[in-house]
Order: sequence, then structure tokens, then C-alpha cells
Amino acid sequence: MDEHEKRQVGEQVEPGGRPKAPGRLQLLQRFINTWNHDFPPHWDRLGTPRKASTWLRQKGLIAAGRHISAADAVRLRELREAIRSLVVANLGPPDPTAVEILRAASRTAGVIVTADDDGHTHLEPQRAGIDGAVATLLSIMHEAQLTADWRRLKACRQCRYAFYDRSKNRSAAWCAMAICGNRAKNRAHYQRRHRP
Repeated sequence: MDEHEKRQVGEQVEPGGRPKAPGRLQLLQRFINTWNHDFPPHWDRLGTPRKASTWLRQKGLIAAGRHISAADAVRLRELREAIRSLVVANLGPPDPTAVEILRAASRTAGVIVTADDDGHTHLEPQRAGIDGAVATLLSIMHEAQLTADWRRLKACRQCRYAFYDRSKNRSAAWCAMAICGNRAKNRAHYQRRHRP
């Protein structure tokens, strides 16, 4: 995979050709994958206020002309890593720091309950800008936790890339077997062969 293709990972391309998460959960998955721990920091789509603004506008999370400050970009990156941590913890207890970051984000985001014409309720952002973007992401996370979808959103054991596990028994552990799965198996094989 060349550099151009690697830069598309998380947006147009999923490792191993895996399909993205369904519905609105895809946006949360893409948010988590705005940066992959295997890639250089300067590839981070939220790495600067300008990059964060561009990404949020492209996803319809903020309106054109909305200003994203350096502090806002830091806040988004902290939220991203907290959500990633919770996805990693889908098989165990969550990191208390990640939970606290989520609590702080929810206090400032401003979410309200609305009802559509059929009487179905939805969580909607109360404000625009960065708070509205955070509120939208948190509402997607909340909706996914009410369904089986949240448990299917996982982080690769190797690179922590968020992927949607479509396997029947929900046992997928890597973003792609051909990439991270092989790394893990090769490492285990090497360690077994070189044990004293």
C-alpha cells in the first residue's frame, strides 16, 4: 500500500476491504479513525485547527465559516481517544480517564431530546459549532449503545483502528487479518521459536 492509499484509510478505504459500520455509526467510526496509531502524527485529520475544521465541515458537523480554535482541536482529539479507549474496552472494564473525558464532553455539548412525526425520539445538538459536533458524536454513541451495534464496534488489538465486526460470533480481533493479524501471529511464532 503506497502513501496515497494509506492516507485514505479511515475515509475511503478500510483495512482488508472491510465494510464500514452501518448508518450513523459510520460517522463515529470515521471520527475515531481520523488518525491511526500506525501512521505519522502529521497525518492526523484533527491535528490542527484547519484540518479539524475541514474534516468537520466535510462531515456536515459544522457550518462553513465556523472557527475551530487550537483548544477545540485538542478537545476533539481527547474525545476521539477517549471514545477509542471505550471501543477497546468493549470486552472489559473502561478506562476511568476516558469515562471522565466523556462526562466532561457531555456537560458542555448540549443535547436535547426531540420527537419526529411518528413519535420516535432522537438526541439532537442544542448548539452549533464545536459543541454541536461533539453533541452529534455523543448522540450517535448513545444510539449505538442502545442497540447491538456498539458491541460490534471494536478496536484492532494491534493498531487500535476502529472497525465494525460483522462476524456471526463477534470474534474479530484485528482490523484486517492480512495486516495486523499476520503481524501478531508472526510475533507469537518468533517468540515461541526463540524462547530459551
